[in-house]
Amino acid sequence: MLIVLCACSLNAWAESRVLIVLSSNSAQYQECAVNAKKTISKIKGVTIVTKALSEIVQSDLDALAPSDVCLAIGAKASVGIGRKLNPSVPMVYAMVSNPRSLGLESRPNTAGISADVSPADQFDLMKRVMGNVKTIGVLYRSSSQRSNELLSNARSQLPAGWVLKEFDMDTFGTDAKAVNALVGQRVDFAWMISDPKVYSPGTVKALLIASLKHKLRVFAFSSQVVKAGALIGVGIDPSEQGVSAGQIVSESLLNGISAADLLSGPAFPHITLNQVVAKRIGITFPNDLIREADDLYD
Repeated sequence: MLIVLCACSLNAWAESRVLIVLSSNSAQYQECAVNAKKTISKIKGVTIVTKALSEIVQSDLDALAPSDVCLAIGAKASVGIGRKLNPSVPMVYAMVSNPRSLGLESRPNTAGISADVSPADQFDLMKRVMGNVKTIGVLYRSSSQRSNELLSNARSQLPAGWVLKEFDMDTFGTDAKAVNALVGQRVDFAWMISDPKVYSPGTVKALLIASLKHKLRVFAFSSQVVKAGALIGVGIDPSEQGVSAGQIVSESLLNGISAADLLSGPAFPHITLNQVVAKRIGITFPNDLIREADDLYD
């Protein structure tokens, strides 16, 4: 009887499937998916199918059983799939900012890794650039839930002796006036939070131009903004997100979703430095930080 049970178990395992759904076919999502697939493929007998969200039909989701897993990459896929997928089927998400506000952390049978780097990690990098940091200036919107959550976390993680000067863009007539108010305070760093309601392309451009004119250190929320002219910034590495998500999927196939799978953010923030901007504003990066940087624009 034991032999029969073992054989049945192996047959059930061989039928396990993983459906990877990408929010779009962007290079970052593709990179995440490829690395997730490599990690999951280490488990024998698992069928892996990758599709873009636009290609998904309800029958794709209905075909999944509780022994299968759906991996959603990006916010659109995570939210879209989360609404249509049977709650009995495990869902894992990756490359999603603020998963709590999207309802992912409260969805049954769901786990994943967010795209948010903690304020504490960002403050630590600021200190490595400038050892005597005292004041941080930040633009936000009081009408934005995302802004309020980010600032609440920032206040709780702010190093002793530091001051966070907050500029509510909702109280200024224009975004330009808000930027000017921040620049006028002569803060040690202008901290760009990852809230799309705060940073339009025009606001980003205005702050970066002002930073060069007034020699202001800007800490950005993405590598792209550092490339555009910020001094330093953090983001995520899609390949690392893929590996982490793949590990959660593998664990789910073996043991189901557990509280240990609920990750708050990337284990290894992607650090980007802009040496050209550093020279323009008279900053010298520590050699150890230069060596540690994932991207260096010089």
